[in-house]
Amino acid sequence: MKNIGWLLNRQVLSTLCAIPLLLSSASVLADEAAAVEAAPAAVAAAAPAEPASPHTLTFNIGLYSEYMFRGISLSDGPALQGGIDYGHSSGFYAGTWWSNMDKEFAGHGDGFSGGNRLETDWYFGWAKTFENGIGVNLLGNYYYYPDRENSFSATDQGHKLDTFEMSAALSYKWFTYTFYYIPTDYYGANATDSNLNVTDTNGDTEGATYNELKFNYVLPIGDLNFLAKVGYQHTPNLEGSQGDVAIGLSKNFSLPSVGKPIEGFSAGAYYTNTFDVANEVFYDTFTGRDTNDEKLWFFIKRAW
Repeated sequence: MKNIGWLLNRQVLSTLCAIPLLLSSASVLADEAAAVEAAPAAVAAAAPAEPASPHTLTFNIGLYSEYMFRGISLSDGPALQGGIDYGHSSGFYAGTWWSNMDKEFAGHGDGFSGGNRLETDWYFGWAKTFENGIGVNLLGNYYYYPDRENSFSATDQGHKLDTFEMSAALSYKWFTYTFYYIPTDYYGANATDSNLNVTDTNGDTEGATYNELKFNYVLPIGDLNFLAKVGYQHTPNLEGSQGDVAIGLSKNFSLPSVGKPIEGFSAGAYYTNTFDVANEVFYDTFTGRDTNDEKLWFFIKRAW
C-alpha cells in the first residue's frame, strides 16, 4: 500500500472538522432565535396529534469529488448522485439511486463499462433492529444502465452491464458485516484470462461475492462520524478480485435560514486504497488511468 502519511495533513483534517462545526453553531443560533419568536404561541392549547403514518418517502442528492465503489473510481472526476426511498414501518423499503460514471472506468477500449455514462440502481429490502440491538438488513439491487452499451468483453455478444445483486447484513452497535452475492454474470462480462482475452463467450462470470466489515462511531468531539471499513471482492473467471480499505470523517449539520434551519445536510472526507489485487491490468483504462489507485475524496449531501 502506498504511503498514506499525507492523509494526516493537519490542514485537511482541520478543515473537515471546522466547517461542519461552524455550520452547526450557526444552526444552533437559528434554533434559539426561532424559539424566541415562537414563545407567545406556546401558551395556546396544542391540537391533538395525528397518528403517525406507517409510510415515509425521502429524497437525497449529493456532490462527490469521485464516485468510489469498493475501492474503484467509477467517475474520473466529480459525480452527481441522488435517489428516492420509500419506507414502511414494517421494515420493508424500496428505492432508486442514480449517478454519472466514466464510460471507461476499467479494462480496454471503451472500458469495463462499455461506454455507459449513467448508472441507475433499483432496490428493495427489509430491515429491522431487534430489542437486543442486533440489526438485520436483506437487500436485492438491480443495476441498470440506460445507455444500453455492452460490457467490454462482450461487445459482439450483446451482453449488457445490467446486474442483479443480493446482500445480507448483520449489525451490532458500531459494527456491520455485509455479504454480497451476484447470481448473474458480473456486469455482463465474459470469462477472460490474465491478458483480458475472452475465453468463454457465454459469460460464465456469475457468482461474484463481496465481503465487507464496517465500523461506525460518533466521536465525542463535535459529533463527528468516524468510519473505517475493509472489504474483499472475488470475481470468478475474471481478473478483478481485490481487497479495499477506507477510513474517514463526516458530519451531519443544518444551515441557518430566515425561518427554521434547513436540516439534513452532511459532508465528509474519506481515504480509500486497495490491496491483494489479482491483476492490476484489469483496473487500468485504455487511456492509462489507474481506477483502483489510492484516493482522498470528499462529498456534501442533503437528505429530506
